[in-house]
Amino acid sequence: MKILSSPIQRLFPKRIWHQIFAVLVCVIVIPLIVLGLLLIRTAHQAIKTTVFRDHKEVAVQATAQVAERIEGARQSLLIAASVLSALPDDPWRQETVIVELSLNNPAFERVAVVNPDGRETATSQLGTVLRDRSAEHAFRRALTGDSFLSKVRLTDGDVPYLTLAEPLRQAGKVVGVLMADLNVRGIWDNVDQIQFGEHGLAYIIDGKGRIIAHRDKKLVMQEASVPDPRILQDILSGRSGNVATTGPAGEKLLVSYAPIRNVNWGLVISQPERDAYAYAQTMRAQSWLIILLGILATVLTSFLLARFVGRPINELISATERLAKGDFTQRFRVRQRNEIGRLMFSFNRMTAQLRRARDMRNLSVIGNAATRLAHELKNSLQMVTTFVKLLPERSHDKKFLQEFADTIPGELDSWNASLRNMMIFSQRESPFPTTAVDINVLLGDMALLTKLKLRQMDIRIVTDLPPGLPPVEGNEDKLKQVFLNMMTNALESAPRGTTVEVTACRQPAGAPGGKDAVEIMMSNACLNLEGFEPERIFEPFYTTKTGGFGLGLSISREVVERHGGCMWAQADTVRQRISFIVRLPEAGAMRPTGPDPDLSR
Repeated sequence: MKILSSPIQRLFPKRIWHQIFAVLVCVIVIPLIVLGLLLIRTAHQAIKTTVFRDHKEVAVQATAQVAERIEGARQSLLIAASVLSALPDDPWRQETVIVELSLNNPAFERVAVVNPDGRETATSQLGTVLRDRSAEHAFRRALTGDSFLSKVRLTDGDVPYLTLAEPLRQAGKVVGVLMADLNVRGIWDNVDQIQFGEHGLAYIIDGKGRIIAHRDKKLVMQEASVPDPRILQDILSGRSGNVATTGPAGEKLLVSYAPIRNVNWGLVISQPERDAYAYAQTMRAQSWLIILLGILATVLTSFLLARFVGRPINELISATERLAKGDFTQRFRVRQRNEIGRLMFSFNRMTAQLRRARDMRNLSVIGNAATRLAHELKNSLQMVTTFVKLLPERSHDKKFLQEFADTIPGELDSWNASLRNMMIFSQRESPFPTTAVDINVLLGDMALLTKLKLRQMDIRIVTDLPPGLPPVEGNEDKLKQVFLNMMTNALESAPRGTTVEVTACRQPAGAPGGKDAVEIMMSNACLNLEGFEPERIFEPFYTTKTGGFGLGLSISREVVERHGGCMWAQADTVRQRISFIVRLPEAGAMRPTGPDPDLSR
């Protein structure tokens, strides 16, 4: 039968369990992979958002602390400048104010009152030499009336400090400058203590983007710049934010920043991506491991489920093919209550019904066979009667006696063969003893028995009987009769000068409940295969020959089936050969041939 299929259908596997497996894998594994990718991507984005949020919160808090300390120092200096502006130009009183300022603000290293000429008139460091500050930029800027905050500088002892300067006014005129060196070691220490992961750190930049506070003091001395100009733009605009950028060494960085109020500075928190996402990488690896295990579990489960569903279907197909060849012994043990179990039960019932139908058909033809047998016996008996009646009168006629001797024994042999076949056919259900039978020995004996006839017909026998074939369970005489009958049919249909091929091999179990078997095939050439019907030739009394009753193959199949095996025929139109195949279970594996227990309730 030709099965039509579309080009799309040809892309799918042909076996049903392969189809089920492919569908399950596609339906479960692909969505699982997509879901895993989405979850990993979402988790990565969530971690990135969390990192930025945490960094930004710390940056805002740290900038508030830095701004508070810087602004506190400026306000203290501004108040002191207001007090000094109200006092007369008295160095002693000036020293009193600035010493009190220094005591109240320990971060001030040196506080000094500078006159318009740039000379210190009073300082908080009592007993020290008064300095000339006229060349300092802080002094010149404050002298113009502006408050001033210098960039960070280092003392010889690597102490970071800033210079703050406030103008002293009297009657609206600048009459001097109050200058103070602010020790920012505490601010640096606070910034240095900010750390994320192994390599995340914080630093401060000024209004030009230069680093003024950093764990690596070389960067401060080198006046290194912030890695991304967008950071400085946002800080100068008073905005905090986050940015993913690249560092000087090419490493990817996650940067959060916030402006420091009133000083035009900014605090920056920087962390390498690999450091920030270290946990994410671990989580990603674990997620992929879980996904991989899920895929393996899905594939294994799909494979087992597909095989579980597909195996009984394949077994049903195998059993159906054997049933089509005439093996009515196929039967399933129904262990499932699902659709597969119902299908197996229906198969068992169908097999039993077909077997009963075949038996009933056999019985229906017995009447016709009896009529035919009676007709042939009647004709033969009339001829024999005629010869017997003429014998007294022509007992001296040598020619008549020769015809009598040639005809009567042949007719008697024909009667004997016909009656023997009928007796065997009618008694085919009778029990028989079984033993372990060596198929190679049995086929060898058959070849010897037919050797003379083969030589007379100029037909050669070719055997392929591998050594070590397991024995079969059977009755040696009945099996020998089966193979002799197969050989007889082969010799009657094979042309002169051809070969009869006899092969045997071991076959593994097929259908459920089946056993390992030995398969014997006998093949012969045939000139005309038109009208060959491989099933009808096993029907009782069906024959294409002019003589005989057509019982030989039917009896042979019955014998084989009672041995728990099967027998069928097939034609090879290419080689013009007919083959008869017999499959018998190995010794100890013979199946029962009685009623089906599942269908006899």
